[in-house]
Amino acid sequence: MKLSEALALLERSFGGVEEGAPRLVEAEDARFGLRPSAVWLEYRWYVSGRGMAEVFLKSERVRPEARADAEATVVRVHVLGASSELSERAGRLLVGGQSAPERLMGLFGDDGVRRECVAFARTSVTVEHWDTPGPRPLLAEARFGALTERLADTDSTPEERHEAVQRLADERSPRVVEALLGLLSRHPSLMALRVLSEWGEVRARAPLRQALAAVRPDNPSDLWNLTALDRRLEAWEFMARQSAAR
Repeated sequence: MKLSEALALLERSFGGVEEGAPRLVEAEDARFGLRPSAVWLEYRWYVSGRGMAEVFLKSERVRPEARADAEATVVRVHVLGASSELSERAGRLLVGGQSAPERLMGLFGDDGVRRECVAFARTSVTVEHWDTPGPRPLLAEARFGALTERLADTDSTPEERHEAVQRLADERSPRVVEALLGLLSRHPSLMALRVLSEWGEVRARAPLRQALAAVRPDNPSDLWNLTALDRRLEAWEFMARQSAAR
């Protein structure tokens, strides 16, 4: 599937839906021209009601002006929040493709995310439902205390804090949100920013902006990752304003 065909598929599926943040198109931003990769990346954020469909595309890294005819290797949609409309629209992307669960094997492991994947020749189209319905069980108090102590320990390494954030994220609760925000007030943590932005915690945008300001110009990979998370939080903020105005 050419990139032009993949973009047309997106328009057929999500046409008319509001976008909560400006699209992030790597090939159109000179800041990312030096990122070492064989692909171009692109993000979009569609919002409706209390839900978001975050669209992620990969295409061959050809000259920017030749992108339309380049092959789109990945079209992936992360469905967050609660919106039956966006779930239905995301499902339209799968129509006509050949079921390809084998393309998911070994990539994600058992992370609890429900995924549907089809193939259009060499192009993988995947819909991921990130929100698990119903409450999540609380961690045992001893476990929660040990993990938060690791976040607060001045001698903990970035790798140890990263692992602690991953374990804490198994419990989606106000106390975990406060623990992660507390970590960000002391140390940068891309993992904590990913979790909080996935959950729609817009208070994470202030430390995220600080992290963005600290990125060196010769580090386009971190700049891309943090900018994408900032746009995701911008979309959550847009959604909150829309809900308040109704």
